[in-house]
Amino acid sequence: MRKIVISILVFVLVFSELNVFIAETIVSDPTEPEIECEEQLESDDEENITTECKEPETENSEDSTTEGKEKPETENGEDPTTEGKEQPESENGEDLTTEGEKEPETEPETETENGEAPTTEGEEQPESENEENLANACESQSESESEENLTTVGEERLESKDEENIAIDCEEEFYLEEELVTEEGQLGSNSEEELVTEEEEQLGSNSEEEPVTEEEEQLGSNSEEEPAIEGEEPKDLDSEENSAPKCKNFSPKSYPLGPPVSRVGPIGEIDFSKLDEDDPNELERFTQMETNKGVEFPVRDKSGRAEYLYFGDLNNTRSVNSLEDEESYIAYGDDWSRPLPTMDTTLASVVDRHKDGIKYIQAENFVIATALDKKPDSANGIVTYYYNKGIASDPSWEGNGLVIAHGNSEDDNARFQSGHMPILKLFKNEETHELIAYAAVIVYYPLSGYKVDGYVKIKMQPVGDIKGRINISMKYWKLNSTWPITNFAYSVHMDIGGKHEESRLFSLGNDEGFYFYEKRLKDGDGTSYALTFFRDGFANPPAEFKGVGDNPNYKPFSQAGKDGIYYNSPYYNRLNSPGYPENDIDANTMYKFEPHPGWSLRWEPKAQGYGEVIEANLEVAVTDRPDAAPVLQLDNDGEYTDNGYRITGTWKDKDSDTVSLYYMIDSSEPKKVGDYKNENLNTDAPWELIIQSDEWEEGLDHEISVYVMDEVDLESNIETIKLRPKLTVVERVFDEGGKEAEEVAPEETLSYSILVDTGYITYDTGKYDQVNITQTYDTRHLKSPADLKVIDEDGKDVGKATYNESSNVIEASLNTDADLLRSKKIYVTYNATVKEDAVTEEEIVGQATVSGTYSNKDEFKGTSNEVRTVIAAVLKFDSVPKVIDFGENLVISSRTKKYQPIKLDMPLAVKDTRTQFSEKSHSWTVVAKLNKPLIGKKTDAKLDSLLYRYNGKDSFLTKDTSAEIYTKKTTDNRRTVDISDTWSEDGDGLYLEVPAGKARADAFEGSITWMLQDVPPNE
Repeated sequence: MRKIVISILVFVLVFSELNVFIAETIVSDPTEPEIECEEQLESDDEENITTECKEPETENSEDSTTEGKEKPETENGEDPTTEGKEQPESENGEDLTTEGEKEPETEPETETENGEAPTTEGEEQPESENEENLANACESQSESESEENLTTVGEERLESKDEENIAIDCEEEFYLEEELVTEEGQLGSNSEEELVTEEEEQLGSNSEEEPVTEEEEQLGSNSEEEPAIEGEEPKDLDSEENSAPKCKNFSPKSYPLGPPVSRVGPIGEIDFSKLDEDDPNELERFTQMETNKGVEFPVRDKSGRAEYLYFGDLNNTRSVNSLEDEESYIAYGDDWSRPLPTMDTTLASVVDRHKDGIKYIQAENFVIATALDKKPDSANGIVTYYYNKGIASDPSWEGNGLVIAHGNSEDDNARFQSGHMPILKLFKNEETHELIAYAAVIVYYPLSGYKVDGYVKIKMQPVGDIKGRINISMKYWKLNSTWPITNFAYSVHMDIGGKHEESRLFSLGNDEGFYFYEKRLKDGDGTSYALTFFRDGFANPPAEFKGVGDNPNYKPFSQAGKDGIYYNSPYYNRLNSPGYPENDIDANTMYKFEPHPGWSLRWEPKAQGYGEVIEANLEVAVTDRPDAAPVLQLDNDGEYTDNGYRITGTWKDKDSDTVSLYYMIDSSEPKKVGDYKNENLNTDAPWELIIQSDEWEEGLDHEISVYVMDEVDLESNIETIKLRPKLTVVERVFDEGGKEAEEVAPEETLSYSILVDTGYITYDTGKYDQVNITQTYDTRHLKSPADLKVIDEDGKDVGKATYNESSNVIEASLNTDADLLRSKKIYVTYNATVKEDAVTEEEIVGQATVSGTYSNKDEFKGTSNEVRTVIAAVLKFDSVPKVIDFGENLVISSRTKKYQPIKLDMPLAVKDTRTQFSEKSHSWTVVAKLNKPLIGKKTDAKLDSLLYRYNGKDSFLTKDTSAEIYTKKTTDNRRTVDISDTWSEDGDGLYLEVPAGKARADAFEGSITWMLQDVPPNE
């Protein structure tokens, strides 16, 4: 045999589109304990760095070499023993078979994943007497028939009995996930061409001589080649003599089917942050667990039972007291108190030890476990729902737990279905009753070993305040780039408390979910038991349900390869197949799925790329009977009334005789409103709640929560509204005299004011964000508005108001830089003049609307009161002079002399807006009398000298006699008559007549009373 002293030149010939790939490896220091890896040669063989050589294994996983059968000696010269015969010790020093020996009769014996007795380590890993690791990073080596015995990838190992270890650096990493091992151990054998899959074609292999991929083996065969952990038994992954280089930069090209388990470092170094992106600090509230136990959560029944959130197997034959025994998992063969992996443990070691009988805990089998209220030491004290008696991981069946499936399209058959999901980290929060598991999605490919398809985070937590109802969040981080579509499914082979075939399944109706109800459990505590699975009312719910009455021991999807279906499931043929029954049966009606009940839920398939995370959710409730929680709805956000705040809505309940209505203000204790009789089951019934105004502090925000509770204290959903201070919008309109304008005459001006008062008190710190105030403007009766302003209560300009002529709307808003506290009042003001031709007895109507947001993004809106001003048919003085000046330098004459006024500060005018079709239209008279005679300021001399000439007739003004000033009798269209404008020299008007000899040198003052009379004209 030639010795390899300096280097090994390994040729890998991969025929894919006529490309030839050559990898050269260089011998490193034989004493080097760790292998540096720049890039890994890509292959499905996760055991690139092997410890010894053996011939290729056959398809049934048996060693094809005679050395393996002859059990070559180990380094110390001892014959390697089998696990079953020699009982190798576990990590804690216990005999691996003692767990099985101490189990009750119902616990199956320890088996390998394919159900066969464990094979010997010698059969799987023949070793040389003195060799250490031969770490070969290349997936395939060119075959040689010489004495070098250089074997190919996968199960083959390079053997040397007298040479030191050769550590090989990874020079280059190809992205092929293809197996180059045939039955005869030859490269490129044509005998395997019939196993070429669609997936291989997608990876670019078109040659007839192309190598067989691991996916090809899985999808093109009807034997053990399915990529599942129950498949062919692999070699050890993480022994001291089989250390693989830990190249950490995985990529979709490097491992289209996911990285090999051997490439993953210690568990403590696995970064799960991709699954925590929605709440990166979530685990700060949790405690990491070292052993697997359930977390108790509250339920609404008063049966005395304890309910737990739990992962893994839980033997239903246990006593309640056995849950306190830290090593009881050994006797019962389940996972309660079973130690979890330490953080320095590698994933490969977890998988290896599981093969060797040291179980890992399977995250896919999450469950609600019930500890019955019976004698603590009596058997059958636990109830779950997995067959057989809670041992969900029994390799005899596959129909239990969460499965992740991949395909090429939503309408495709499954091309992949996940195997087990060993829990790597487990966290609890006992105060909030939450449990979180991080697990790897492990799949075994017979030709290339274990792969990490991705990671999952499964979180179990109570749903709000609904006691006994649990939400399970299932997040999946994909590390597989071969198939673009992913779907979730959750299946259960039913066995409630050992009843199995007698487990009864009922519908909630309307595709809302289903439940199991047992009036009396087998060997139970005398109390009934109900378990409900919901399908609606929460995020990411299941899309379809299907039950079967026979053969439930199957994965949820039928699986296909290049040559068609090779794995038929009784549940879903495709990733988007409909459920059964397609139309749900009536509520509380039992499904006919006996005598062998099983069911599966599937979600909607989704497109998912490499490295992406998707989520599915499931909600489950456990009670002592199948009572459904009441349902409550709000009509709206409520409204202020004269005596408080009024909230209305409806409630309904499926099974209770009465319900009680409660409310809470902020964090105060619940207050009972009253009891309501459930006269019509599952029918909406109205309720009303009026909260008195003295129950909360005005001027601040408050939260009001409302719910109903049925007679067994099962609470409905809780609906919450925000009670804000009362928003007030007040509009007012004033006349020219500053009084509230109920009437207005044409050509008069109205002043409008719109007040926005949010009701917040001064020490509230919130601010306005946006405010919009609008009012439709009455263009029929009013001229365009003027003097538009937006001010705060201090008169400061804080916004802008404009008139939109196209829409006839006044629009006002705050300035963007207003920075105004919402406790400040806002005013919008403007003036509007009534048109001269406005129709009398019609109304001018104004009403404002307000909408906007506060700085906390809360929305508000309101409408003002309506203001109405009548355009009145009025007869009135339009103006009356306050000062009539006859001059200062009048000549004292010896003759009687008349003087006319030289100045009036205001005209003497009358306005008549009455319609011309009225009887009294335009018929009125103005008269005047002397209110105070003209008296000299210095001499007190009196002059009775004022007269008024109208139509040629002179009349003196006295206190006792009225003089006719003007009478209107015509029906013309004039509305305003300026009487003083009719005065003329020697014509109509007011005169001062000074008799001869009466004048005195003095200044005289007096006053006149003008009177407008609405009288019929003289016929």
